[in-house]
Amino acid sequence: MTLSGPGVSAAPRRAEGMDFRPPHLNSTLLRLVYRMLPMLLRHGCAVSEVEISPADLALMRSLSGSRLLIAPNHPTNCDPALLFALSQAADLPFYYLACRENFNSWFGLWGMIIERLGAYSVVRGTADRESFRMTRDLLAENGGKVVIFPEGEVYSQNDTLLPFQSGVAQLAFWAMDDLRKQGREGETIALLPVAVRYCFVEDMTVPIDRALTGLERAVLGRESMTGNSYDRLRRIGIAMLGDLEDEYGVKVDPAERVRPGADLTGRMELMKSVLLDRAAALTGFAFTGEMTLPERMRAIMNHVYEVTSDDPHAERTRYREQLHREQAARVKPLVRDLNRVANWIAVEDNYVRAKPTPERMADNIRRLEIEVFGEARLRGMRKAIVRVGAPIDLARYTETYRLSRRATVARCTDDLELAVQALLDSSGCR
Repeated sequence: MTLSGPGVSAAPRRAEGMDFRPPHLNSTLLRLVYRMLPMLLRHGCAVSEVEISPADLALMRSLSGSRLLIAPNHPTNCDPALLFALSQAADLPFYYLACRENFNSWFGLWGMIIERLGAYSVVRGTADRESFRMTRDLLAENGGKVVIFPEGEVYSQNDTLLPFQSGVAQLAFWAMDDLRKQGREGETIALLPVAVRYCFVEDMTVPIDRALTGLERAVLGRESMTGNSYDRLRRIGIAMLGDLEDEYGVKVDPAERVRPGADLTGRMELMKSVLLDRAAALTGFAFTGEMTLPERMRAIMNHVYEVTSDDPHAERTRYREQLHREQAARVKPLVRDLNRVANWIAVEDNYVRAKPTPERMADNIRRLEIEVFGEARLRGMRKAIVRVGAPIDLARYTETYRLSRRATVARCTDDLELAVQALLDSSGCR
């Protein structure tokens, strides 16, 4: 029941610009974008080639009639285009779950395009029931294939993963429940692990040197040509970390700041924790239980999304809506801090030192550029490798799911994450 009358009005079920956007696959537009894809990848993503092995293509084609929740890693914003390339190569249309704000780009034109390529929306940080229902319905279709990135965020790391979110597997299990309710006991859904990796196809020595010089000027106030590229990168990182600690009042042992070769991981983790705790305190949010840093980041970011974007199903009086907008205005400045944490969430001090490849160097340089300049400036032409793993059939979890749903979803999520990491480990750049 809703209230109406003088001075009382119910807010719309969705805020303006946050309405649910369903997919409207258009075969004509699909064929056109397929044809344009090599050019779009080259100019938009600096990807000159997409490598998909014949064995992986044969696997995909053998799964043409299967229901699949396709679960790739998410190192860059270009990953959806590579899944689109996999769809083209296998001649199988996919659906794609995308955050609702993406549909507003280019004054809404981008949303009109991507929904005709199979994308549909989800409002992050909310119980977006229309989106969840769409995912379940698409997975229950004969041969339905839905792409969802289980890390939930772009994490800018070529070799490793953020912990997968269990909600992705849960959606697939709910779709399995739907099949059973429809009397389709013998039918199943599978999770399909997919790994995306980028490898430079040109010598990056000069571009990396140029990028380091630009960062040195901005962070150190001077060029520092002594030492190798890793030494220069580390000096920039140490100086930036020290500046952040000073700005946010983080107390660090002075001896630790100057100790040669000191592992910076502890200081970096502390800095991330301080930013998350600050955001939580200013929004009145309480973390629960023993949460990892990525889990804490997701929890507070979802809370901020909820406060700033509106629950899709909220109904508010005019006064309640006014209070909500005031709270949203107070919270929005925290987004910069949270984006800072998201930019660095997967980083540890030994990431480059353990394996000083051009790709790992570039990962960290681009992070530093985003922090300093607000954008990643280092570019180099790359080859993208897309690997497909064996499907994980949810039918094999049926008995344990009946006994303990939460534990089974967690176990299935772990199995999926291990499968994607194994694909990454086996697809290194040559």
